Amino acid sequence: MTLPAGSSSQHTAAEDAAIYYITDSPLLHYLGVKPSESRFQPTIYTAEQAKAKLAEAAAAPDARFRNRISVLLNNDIFDQTLTITHVLWAMFGIVPPGSNQAPHSHKSVALDFVAYAAPGTYTLVGSKIDPATKEIIDPKRIDWVTGKAFITPPGLWHSHHNESGEAAYIIPIQDAGLQTYLRTLDIQFQHYEK
Repeated sequence: MTLPAGSSSQHTAAEDAAIYYITDSPLLHYLGVKPSESRFQPTIYTAEQAKAKLAEAAAAPDARFRNRISVLLNNDIFDQTLTITHVLWAMFGIVPPGSNQAPHSHKSVALDFVAYAAPGTYTLVGSKIDPATKEIIDPKRIDWVTGKAFITPPGLWHSHHNESGEAAYIIPIQDAGLQTYLRTLDIQFQHYEK
């Protein structure tokens, strides 16, 4: 869900749950500004809707050739940036069992929440790509753990891998809305041979 500035909320759970809470406040604090008005309505993205749209994307005939299989969770009011707030972009993605999603990079920081992953699912991160193999040179491996999060720094190459027998799900949230608006996102993809 996304809540506009000035709103208040109370969260309760009938069973154990994880809340992945991200705000625009660090940017506002840095700029020395405060929100003066609500600019969008509270919006909820249900698990059922997100899973149904992701299943459609995963079932597409060319899905196995895509760098990522995912859906953007966007607010209709942000039709230019396809974001959930003016600043924040969110995606719900799947890494199918046995798949390797080719490296990509972007200038936004990614806060990656692992919704579900079996052991053997991981991300490789590094600063350079081998031009011959299209692989990351000397990468650092980040193993995915369900309910945990990790940060992908801006500008670094990263690729997602699933050597387990189960589908893995991730929800990255990035400041890509701001970067898209400023035309500075600079997302780049490497492609494996088909």
